[in-house]
Amino acid sequence: MRGFSGLREGLCTDNGANAEIDTIEFFGRSVLHFRNLHMMKVLIIGGGWAGIAAAMQATRNGWQVELVEERPYLGGRARSFVDRTTGDEIDNGQHVMMGCYSELLRVLDDLGTASLLERQAALRVAFVDTLRRRDVLDAGLLPGRLGMVFGLMRLKGLRLASRLAIIRLAVSVMLHRSIGRGQTCADLLMNSGQPSEAITRFWEPLILATLNAPIDLASAEMLAAVLRLAFFGSTTDAQLLIPTVGLSRLIDPLPEWLAARGGRVRTSVSIDRLVVDNGTVVEAWASDGTQMDVDAVVCAMPYRALARLAANSDLHLPDTMEASMSPIVSVYLWYDRTWMDLDLISALGTTVQWVFNKRRIAPGLVALTVSAADDVVAKSSEEIIGACDRELRTLFGDALDGVLLRNGIVIKEKSATPCITPEVHARRWGADAIGRVVANVGIAGDWTQTGLPATLEGAARSGVAAIASVAQALPGGQRVRR
Repeated sequence: MRGFSGLREGLCTDNGANAEIDTIEFFGRSVLHFRNLHMMKVLIIGGGWAGIAAAMQATRNGWQVELVEERPYLGGRARSFVDRTTGDEIDNGQHVMMGCYSELLRVLDDLGTASLLERQAALRVAFVDTLRRRDVLDAGLLPGRLGMVFGLMRLKGLRLASRLAIIRLAVSVMLHRSIGRGQTCADLLMNSGQPSEAITRFWEPLILATLNAPIDLASAEMLAAVLRLAFFGSTTDAQLLIPTVGLSRLIDPLPEWLAARGGRVRTSVSIDRLVVDNGTVVEAWASDGTQMDVDAVVCAMPYRALARLAANSDLHLPDTMEASMSPIVSVYLWYDRTWMDLDLISALGTTVQWVFNKRRIAPGLVALTVSAADDVVAKSSEEIIGACDRELRTLFGDALDGVLLRNGIVIKEKSATPCITPEVHARRWGADAIGRVVANVGIAGDWTQTGLPATLEGAARSGVAAIASVAQALPGGQRVRR
């Protein structure tokens, strides 16, 4: 399809026609330029998923967006890269997506990449232990919450008392919004009388995967939020979404999407200083020496980076909001053939917690995760790869007989997510936390108060919330579009 330029070539046969069309094109560019001069200009600092969601929401509002990312790539901690040895595109860590991720899916729908996610018909998760006993939680046999309850009742690896205890706690979470407040997950599980096998074979794998923190530290309020939003929501909410490509491919269209709407993306550039006048930020200075006039700013960055920017800008943050960081270790193993028959499986009784089948990327490729990996992150890559291969052979036995390990890579995210304890959760900043100091600045990031753990959906929601916050500070307020 040739578009307008091709149409012009086909229609223009004399200088008069050329002159007329040139006038129309000049007029169109002038209107666009005039429109941009009068659009609200918002600066998004940070090109992770929070910044991306903020940039797209601001664009939907009709604002002119400039997104600046100090690294040469977008996506933050959730991105992909090409492994030099194999040439395969792999993610820097496994990120579980679910059907309830409404804001993340909205981003992908607008970018046209949602089709690159393979959606389960209903939640289906397998478990395997070191005795090679398998179990499957299948929530697709009945609709909605009934499917989850029925799936739990059919688990063979748990005694009836344990299954009933899990369901009782889930029902309590659904009925009582305040449950878990101020408690750790260990407190909640103990106070609700959860048997030890229910904790080790169900609750602990779930908590590690969704909260990235040990059960004696993780906020029970966050566990309750996960249960309400995902596992005991609708059948669609509970579906797992499996990317068929690297995570960066999901957001590749963003620069073009923004440019078509008057915005732009700049990478390998940082914002070094904000200039405040009469209680609002009026301009920003970048590391390349450029200066930008702004009507609003969204800081979509980790707390430490925000604190540095505030110090350089003579901004006084309201209080200290820093949490210890919890590491995740991801291991990619390339075997000489495909041996895994499931998309993912929870490993019980091993250091490896989850195994993902990455056959869509390369035959024989599997990805392993260890969340809250404080005891693993200090080990050498060779030691980790060897231990993981041995654990897989213990878990899967005959499936790996004669299968050779060809290559392995270890990715250590030492600051993967904030460790959200009950105390940290109570102190998480809202999107308007800085707005009390400078009216037109919002903050975003998975560490902010989203009501969710530090997930991709939490990041996306924080970006939308930040735009809603700064909208109230703009002249006359700005309608937030949905």
